[in-house]
Amino acid sequence: MDIQRLRNYTTGRLHTAVEHLYQDAEFLVGDTGFFTHMLPRIFQAMQPWLKERVTDSRFWDDAYDTTHTGEFEIQPMTKEEQDVFWKRYAALPNPLIRD
Repeated sequence: MDIQRLRNYTTGRLHTAVEHLYQDAEFLVGDTGFFTHMLPRIFQAMQPWLKERVTDSRFWDDAYDTTHTGEFEIQPMTKEEQDVFWKRYAALPNPLIRD
């Protein structure tokens, strides 16, 4: 995966085109059909999984950095990892539901 695209997920800052957020979420999670309102919870639910796979501290510097380039090899979630991800996702507050 392009490092700049992965930085979208590790820094919380947009490094590439917005459509990459959807494409990469679908690739990493191994599912399709994500909507805009889902992205913040997807990012949050994905963090523990990403931190296990992306250990280079440069990815987690919370900075907009266009000099961090290249490719990073990362595989999509396994079925078991997807199950954990979706449980984390479901436990987060839904912005479309008011109490």
